[in-house]
Amino acid sequence: MRDVVTKYLTNSISRRGFLDNLKLAGMTVTAAESVLTSLNVAAQTTANPESSNSTPAVKTFQGSGGACFAEQLIACGVKYVFGNSASEDAQFYDALVDRPQLNYVLTPHEGPGAAMAAGYIKASQEPAIVMQAGAVGLMNAMGQVFNAYKEQTPLVIYSYRTDQSKRAGRDGFEEIANQEQVLQPLTKYSWMARGPSMIAETTRHAFKSAWTPPHGPAYLTWHSDYTDEKTRTEIIQQSHFDTRMRVRPNPVEIERAAKMLLDAKMPVLIVGDEIYKAKAVAKVVQLAEMLGMPVTQMRQMWVNFPEAHPLWVGNAPSGTLASITWPKNYDLAINIGNKMQHNGNQPIVARNVKFIDMRIDYQNMGKVMATDVPLVGDVALGLDDLITALEQLMNAKSREIAAQRTIEVKKYTDRARLIFTGIVNNPEWNNSPLIADRVTWEVAQFADKDAIVVHEAGSVAMHSFNFNPVGGRELFYYYGGHLGSGVGTSAGVKLARPNQQVICLVGDGSFLFGPHALWNMARLELPVITIVYNNHAYAGPHTRAIANVPSGRMVETGQFVASYLGNPDMNMASIAQGFGVKAEVVNNPLELKQALARAKLATLEGKPYLIDVQVVRRGIGWTEQPWIPSIKGTKQRARKV
Repeated sequence: MRDVVTKYLTNSISRRGFLDNLKLAGMTVTAAESVLTSLNVAAQTTANPESSNSTPAVKTFQGSGGACFAEQLIACGVKYVFGNSASEDAQFYDALVDRPQLNYVLTPHEGPGAAMAAGYIKASQEPAIVMQAGAVGLMNAMGQVFNAYKEQTPLVIYSYRTDQSKRAGRDGFEEIANQEQVLQPLTKYSWMARGPSMIAETTRHAFKSAWTPPHGPAYLTWHSDYTDEKTRTEIIQQSHFDTRMRVRPNPVEIERAAKMLLDAKMPVLIVGDEIYKAKAVAKVVQLAEMLGMPVTQMRQMWVNFPEAHPLWVGNAPSGTLASITWPKNYDLAINIGNKMQHNGNQPIVARNVKFIDMRIDYQNMGKVMATDVPLVGDVALGLDDLITALEQLMNAKSREIAAQRTIEVKKYTDRARLIFTGIVNNPEWNNSPLIADRVTWEVAQFADKDAIVVHEAGSVAMHSFNFNPVGGRELFYYYGGHLGSGVGTSAGVKLARPNQQVICLVGDGSFLFGPHALWNMARLELPVITIVYNNHAYAGPHTRAIANVPSGRMVETGQFVASYLGNPDMNMASIAQGFGVKAEVVNNPLELKQALARAKLATLEGKPYLIDVQVVRRGIGWTEQPWIPSIKGTKQRARKV
């Protein structure tokens, strides 16, 4: 009995496994459930004891609204505050002087600042906040708040109301009505504190909402005079208000899912970001290996399964299960933690395929796809229970079926990997300017074995890295899609993970939306290597526009008004140098190899580095000298001024 209790408390066996052991020992179901409830209460008490140190769980604080804000941020576990300069937050800035545990990261632009905060949160899984100067600063940050909303990142955003409480509603300087409602569609919680005494409570609500699964951003605001006013309020420690619950799926549904998986002839496993967040990659690998299931992934932020694993059949290229190359004869799909973003009319999983859906994102379950077994819960706990149920149901025959299926999947993946090695035989492999695949391949050969790659390089394929979220290389992908996140995200990731190489891969168009965090890299000594795929074009939108009107006048005349970024060409290395980051332009594969070596030396000295790689434009309609509109200001002037 003691051994069983120890195994349960150390997470060595699941809830179901614990109950089964007690029943085998002769206990009734009711008695076993009672023991389990008592253990859970005891474990929670042990894990969250009343603090015996100098920091009480609840304390009364008296001071300015800004000081109350700082105190509650510290109690929420915040270490970094990302923000732009805002005079109305002066009392908050003043409070920081005597609170060195709260670090203010000054960002030169609100958009990349929000991306930096989100990057830090995603890499550390710790709370942070981003601040802007009133409604005007908020507008600059909204694109990255959109990304946080789509990516389900628990980013907390604050900006004051420039209008003070005694003159609000007069259409004053920087005033907009109902400021808290501006972000309402993009947040889980959006609220204005109604007085200085409510600042701490509103802050707690924001962090509680953002970090309660499924995660998402939260916004808080108040009239700027509340930050200056003296008040008396309660400060409560995060451990005493945060409900980061871990929910187990319904055990009856777990049983149904296990039986359905064993009955399937070719089940396919879809993985997603909830696995990464729950640190459950090893568990999902175990599930795949138990059943010999081929594994794929729809668009997500992270790679959630080791890409070198023989059961990994690659990402679904067109966002539906039908778009995977192999297998085509699947009869069941199980999703573990993927958001399942639909970008077309057809459901990701076809109606004639049985579907099991396990994730905490209950709001999106069953919205589009017919779901045979819904498993709402923490995917780590759900995987524990599902694996336990399968172990109890599997026999010699089912294990033999799984083994044969593993052999079949491995035949495909071995063949696919062998075919891919032929990428180096591309006749353009040594060309100058470089093809995008050569750039990616060179960076993959160069990158550390545990490097973090932040990808905002448009349609560039992330091949050759063999990403592995368990101790190997990791990918941070721009899932949200609002451009300008790459450089800021990389800076935030490096702040959170100083002991890992961070490489930012960004397209020239994306780079121009948010290079400002290069300055933060230089100032804070965040040695990120930034690689710009510079083809002097919006290549992705160019290709998609042609796909929409393939026989239109643009293609006929070669007049593409929204694609070409040349004449004159923009020098991204010069932009980087303006922010204090050493940089260079490269034109061929040899120069790229040499530049990567110099970049590594710079990062060893704590310095960021940027490489502006000249990449060839590919696709319909491109010429050596693309057409540009004949708009010339000099032709329109009557005199030379």
